[in-house]
Amino acid sequence: MLVRNRWVVLSISMVAQVASVSAIFGIPVVLPRLREDFGVNTAQAGVLAGLPSFGLLLTLLIWGVVIDRVGERGTMALSLTLTTGALGLLWITPGLWSVAAVFLLLGAVGGPVNAASGRLVLTWFTAGERGLAMGIRQSGLPVGVGISALVLPGAAEAWGFVGAMTLPALLALAAVPLVLAMPTEPPRTERARSAPEREREVTDVPPRSPYREWTIWRVHGVSMLLGVPQVTLMTYAVLYLVQEQGWGAPAAGVVVAAAQVPGAIGRLVLGAVSDRTGERMRPVRTLAASGALVLLLLTFLPQAWSWSAVPLVLVCLILTMWHNGLTFTSVAEIAGTAWAGRALAVQNWLQAISTTLTPLLMAVVITVAGLPWVFAVGAVFAAAAIAVVPAGRRSIPGPTTNE
Repeated sequence: MLVRNRWVVLSISMVAQVASVSAIFGIPVVLPRLREDFGVNTAQAGVLAGLPSFGLLLTLLIWGVVIDRVGERGTMALSLTLTTGALGLLWITPGLWSVAAVFLLLGAVGGPVNAASGRLVLTWFTAGERGLAMGIRQSGLPVGVGISALVLPGAAEAWGFVGAMTLPALLALAAVPLVLAMPTEPPRTERARSAPEREREVTDVPPRSPYREWTIWRVHGVSMLLGVPQVTLMTYAVLYLVQEQGWGAPAAGVVVAAAQVPGAIGRLVLGAVSDRTGERMRPVRTLAASGALVLLLLTFLPQAWSWSAVPLVLVCLILTMWHNGLTFTSVAEIAGTAWAGRALAVQNWLQAISTTLTPLLMAVVITVAGLPWVFAVGAVFAAAAIAVVPAGRRSIPGPTTNE
């Protein structure tokens, strides 16, 4: 029963993640229509797309405490319901400032799904399975972005920006009964406990805070730094192809969607490899170096050979997606189940700082130097991440789940 249940739980948590991602990160793929409907320029549209991330900043730490004390199922169901309601408010917003307020609210209520579903992986899966399981769960981001990139640009052309964003609202609402139907937790005797939790049971003392050590802070730092190029590509890839390369918005959306398939597969492969090798963070250093190089190529090469723009956009989108599963697994294992909800909320909160500040930074870059230079700035942050990756970060061994 446990084998079936844990994969069911993972599948439901992924559906919830896709719904949340489609709501929050579906906005960038319809920036051309947002810009047209509300009469804003490119830099202003990018700032609007970053407002949900600012909303995340305001509430994520509180959500983390709620997850650890109340549980994942109720928290995720509440978040998805509120996400539906927030997107529904777009139909009655009278102007640009009201839309900005809705975007802020959307991030504030949509944050806990990622942290809660990550805690489920730590609870239900052993160390030898968590990399793959977290990779599957984290593939919800590229899957959600891919679905949004395929569907929303065409929907926006037909129904306008507000009409297109109704689709993620309906998806979030449909995910609620699935979340409520999933099991709460595995039987205690079968639970895939982490090392900090087992230590607490043996010593009968509260688990030590992972934040007394530098390792978890360095993993958080890597995620923040690599979040800058990732958010840059997610926010500006469609706009870059439309504005700089002359593509139509639906066709540009297809390009972005095409990158999500290898983006998701790469997370699964890297997670499975990390389960075998025990190395969670060493591959992240390689990804940071490769991403920095390709981002620089995207900045300069299309100016000489325009045909190189699309393949370089694809490669950059893929590479900037691959680190998330590894860093989230590492944070969860360092924290243990007693701290996982809070630690993953902190992880999301710090990433939300990157997500929020990146469009503001890139708005300045676009104003001063032009849209292609946002990729060069992203390359600088990827290069900085190379030095921050903690050395020798291996997975924490756990008990084998009975098959």
